[in-house]
Amino acid sequence: MANLILRELSEKDEPAFLAGYEDWKNDDLTWYSFVWKPGMSHTEHLRILEDQKDKSKIASNRVPSTMLYGFVDGEVVGQFNIRHELNPYLRQRGGNVGYSVAARHRNKGYGTEMFLQGIRFCQYLGLEKILITCADQNGPSWKIIEKFGGSLENRFFDVIKNEFVRRYWLTANEIDHPKYETKDKAIAYITRTMGDQAQLLVFDHDKEHSDAGTQVPAGTVNSNENIQEALLREVQEETGLDNLKVLGKIDEYTFFRDSQNCFNRRHVFHLTSIIPLPDKWTHLVTGNDVDQNLNFHYSWLDVAKAKGDLSGRLGHSIDIFVHKTSREKE
Repeated sequence: MANLILRELSEKDEPAFLAGYEDWKNDDLTWYSFVWKPGMSHTEHLRILEDQKDKSKIASNRVPSTMLYGFVDGEVVGQFNIRHELNPYLRQRGGNVGYSVAARHRNKGYGTEMFLQGIRFCQYLGLEKILITCADQNGPSWKIIEKFGGSLENRFFDVIKNEFVRRYWLTANEIDHPKYETKDKAIAYITRTMGDQAQLLVFDHDKEHSDAGTQVPAGTVNSNENIQEALLREVQEETGLDNLKVLGKIDEYTFFRDSQNCFNRRHVFHLTSIIPLPDKWTHLVTGNDVDQNLNFHYSWLDVAKAKGDLSGRLGHSIDIFVHKTSREKE
């Protein structure tokens, strides 16, 4: 992507900007520009963009911002907007940066390159900790954010747009020199149905390890195995179960785990048993992990209650799971 240049508009860019608008004229114009309107002169457009960077020249409920455009061989392929600070709305949704690539220019790596150059521009502006939000269903976007060290803080459901939104924090000066490794983790949501309630298989430790809290089967993906192989291996080692069916992948997200001083990329799967399982049992963990020879005491929790009861962010995907399974039943 050496031929992609991310920069502010200049006086000579009016033809390229107007040509780029043609890619967006049937969509929401804010994906291309927040200030330009059809018929506006290029001189007026540039003046407004310059004013947007000055806090004294914008409304009190606005924040200073810089608009950058991605150029490839003189053609505009997308935009990258930087908010220099956060207000209450942007702190919830919007964050410090937002970007888009025109539909006909997607799947060419432009989004990744624009993101990299855009975060470098944030460094130039003096931004260190950057908040970035995106729709949960926008996989290409959050994969780019995670690629450059974005750590998922949380998710919330946007009732207006009827979608889950991810909120990431990223340290700007680490995108070129990552300090921490990323470990892939396989997480098992094993469920059964009792009456009209979906229940989740969980376990607790012996009393001397009770500070670990209530958990679900999970473990690290080894370098020589794929994620689903790791999932079934970890489940068998931690539960003793081998009559399980994988119903599908529920979720994937990355966050920085302070206790391990590394990023965890979690892959959450939905499983069920093909034979009835007991209400409770204890299993002595096998395998070679740190949990080897520990007792895991298994029981079931109503899925609706599990989010608040699980430790270590293991309940982070419960809302996603409930939303997806409820839609499948409709």
